Amino acid sequence: MTNITDSGHNEEENTNATETLDSPSETPKKEKPHFHGHRTRLRERVLSNIHGVESYELLELLLGYVHGRSDTKPIAKGLLKNFGSLWGVLNAHPTELDSVDNIGPSSKVFFTLLRELVARYFVEPIKAKKIVSLDDIAMLARCMMDGLPHEEVWIALLDNNNRLLSFECVNTGFAENVDCTPRMVAEIALAKKAKGIVLVHNHPGGVTKASWADTEITRHIQSVLLHMGIRLLDHFILADGKIISLVNNHLLTQDDSSDSFFKDKNNLL
Repeated sequence: MTNITDSGHNEEENTNATETLDSPSETPKKEKPHFHGHRTRLRERVLSNIHGVESYELLELLLGYVHGRSDTKPIAKGLLKNFGSLWGVLNAHPTELDSVDNIGPSSKVFFTLLRELVARYFVEPIKAKKIVSLDDIAMLARCMMDGLPHEEVWIALLDNNNRLLSFECVNTGFAENVDCTPRMVAEIALAKKAKGIVLVHNHPGGVTKASWADTEITRHIQSVLLHMGIRLLDHFILADGKIISLVNNHLLTQDDSSDSFFKDKNNLL
């Protein structure tokens, strides 16, 4: 018997219609997303002339390795809009990336790895040098500390021949302060047998001035270290992508013997 459905149609006819629709010969072919061809063309442009590729296109293609099945152009443009530049994107802390749509855990890991690769690209040649300059130490600071959402104190340790022994974190603090005592600095310097050091700390808020506390603590550390035969050569503050030197701003004095570490004054920031 042929049944009539609630819609008033013949059930047998409906079945036949369904079979016809689902048959392989009649199934519409899925088209590839429009961005697949675009991504291929973009790869070709990168290989032929990468300098002619826009910043958002570089991000777009990079993000394609994380979002293989999505159009990454809106994400790339969203990142640049939020952070202003590639520098801003790479310096963004993972928590800050939450402000951009479609940025998830995989994207955060991707950008963290990318930033670390770029940092090590610049850091490794500096660490391999036999003699370092203050410019080299400033570059180390930018590579290791740019974009941090909290304050940190680092220390560059040098021997008498101006060789970099180590560049280490002394302490991690909060958004607006970090503790740094002469004992913290001295313990690291003595362990590495350093004869000269450069202190570095950051201002996440972007304030490009040394505070009264920055200056007084630095002078106290310098005085203590001097009695131990260790010279504090400078204190750099990293803020808003810039390096501020306490020595160059006449907030910290150097004795004559400190000049032997950096004879080329052009290297002073």
